[in-house]
Amino acid sequence: MKRPLLATLLSCGLLAATTALADECTSDDAMEKGAELAATLDRVAYGDAAMLQRINERLIELQVEDPTRSGHTACEAYARIIKEVEKLEAEASSE
Repeated sequence: MKRPLLATLLSCGLLAATTALADECTSDDAMEKGAELAATLDRVAYGDAAMLQRINERLIELQVEDPTRSGHTACEAYARIIKEVEKLEAEASSE
């Protein structure tokens, strides 16, 4: 199964990591957060196309509601996505 959402997020993360502010979020910190996001997505949605679709839709909604701004570090952006994915995981397990 191909994982275009994961590939897109990781690609964006690599770009964001190169612009992270040294005192707030180093490139290494951003890479760690990117790896944490990948592990979270793998845990929550691996092999579950419906869950991947829910995650994708929620992240699009989130970006429309409250866009990530240039003032956010890569670490903050990753943390925000991880939080949303974990929220969806909790909702799915309570259904």
